[in-house]
Amino acid sequence: MSSPTEALAGRFGAVVRAARAWRDPAYPPRAEAVARTLEAPNRFTEEALAFAINQQMNLLRPRALQAWVDGRQASAPCTVGVLNAGNLPLVGLQDLLAVLLTGHRYYGAVSSKSPFLLPAFVEEVRRHDAALPARFAEVEGVFEEADAVIATGSDETRGWAEAACERHGIPPARRLLRGHRYAVAVIDGHETEDELEGLAEDVLLHEGLGCRNVALVFAPDGLAPDALLEALAHFRAVFPPHPETPGSLAMQKAFLAAVEQPHAHGDGLEFLVSKGVAEVQPPGHLRWTGYTDLEEVRAWLEARAEQLQLVVAREAVGRRLAAPVATVPPGDAQRPPLDWRPDGIDPVDFLAGLEGCR
Repeated sequence: MSSPTEALAGRFGAVVRAARAWRDPAYPPRAEAVARTLEAPNRFTEEALAFAINQQMNLLRPRALQAWVDGRQASAPCTVGVLNAGNLPLVGLQDLLAVLLTGHRYYGAVSSKSPFLLPAFVEEVRRHDAALPARFAEVEGVFEEADAVIATGSDETRGWAEAACERHGIPPARRLLRGHRYAVAVIDGHETEDELEGLAEDVLLHEGLGCRNVALVFAPDGLAPDALLEALAHFRAVFPPHPETPGSLAMQKAFLAAVEQPHAHGDGLEFLVSKGVAEVQPPGHLRWTGYTDLEEVRAWLEARAEQLQLVVAREAVGRRLAAPVATVPPGDAQRPPLDWRPDGIDPVDFLAGLEGCR
């Protein structure tokens, strides 16, 4: 019988071997999970699914995993209930790995929008670690057994999860609840073609539904958006929109026309950009807002820091801006590293510090 330390070491190895297999798009378990996911009621496309899975599987290498966890382990295992969002492919993978690699038991609930990918990957890991302490259930079942909870979703989901924790006696110290957030970009007009192509990915990948998607671009007053519009069109040529996206943008386009608000869009309404005050629009609709100096942008960001996930800006702009949240270069928003901190909180720290479980 292996010791807890040996079992945990084996768990790291099982994750690495599972990821290696899943790097092949034609690997049957991955291909089947993808095919079933594309039939679910979501806005995923084949291209965006491939991007997300490949990006995350390529992160799961021995040194990277060890450096991320960095020896942080739970003093005693807890049953950690995880409520996963369904807005992005494999959106709950970081939480799954953080729970398992800090020595806890994972008890998850998946969204009806993406019910296949995460369980299929868990089964792949289980091929190499038969004792893997991970299972899935309906949401209420998760709360009934959980010692601690991680929940990700809308602000309404966060409020509901908080009330459920109260009902089931899960104290605040054992809750990690995330609500709605978004990203913004700040440009100065000196962005290269590659940087604008990266920004187009940050805006449009996953149909604008992620917390790291850029929803608003601050640009110097007088700067024309033509270069960005061209980059958005180029991106859509490689990553076509979900079939439902043009329809969802049609009503917004009609409203903008009715109120005579300046706007532009792709030929097939694959994207929509409007000029106006700094207000976040529905997913897929990018707002372009002018500024006279970075001080006013910084003030706007500081006033809304609790709603922001990150800021996208090239290095020179980021240094001058000194944003109150993490800043990444264009093209990095949809490529989060293993150790990124949703809502500014390190999930490994949270999990390693859990105490008082049943």
